[in-house]
Amino acid sequence: MQKRKLLIAEESGEMAAALAELFRGSCQVRFCIDGDEARKQLALFRPDVLLLDLMLPGYDGLSLLQWAREQGMQMQVLATTRFCSDYVVETAQSQGV
Repeated sequence: MQKRKLLIAEESGEMAAALAELFRGSCQVRFCIDGDEARKQLALFRPDVLLLDLMLPGYDGLSLLQWAREQGMQMQVLATTRFCSDYVVETAQSQGV
């Protein structure tokens, strides 16, 4: 059985590496620390699951998610953020988070 693919897009390199190590045995894992690299990885890796920091530098998480949906990408998304507002919650929910 093929392992699920997990992309971790997290601004903190230490946190991203720790999460990748945690899931490495049960998933194919890639991680990145900015939105521009996350966009490239989404297009190349096509993950089943995206663990997404909404406040990524470069291409922010909400814009990244909108772009992925426009490209027809279907994946489960778990989002994290240090900043939360009604706009962030509503926008994330509208993108299937």
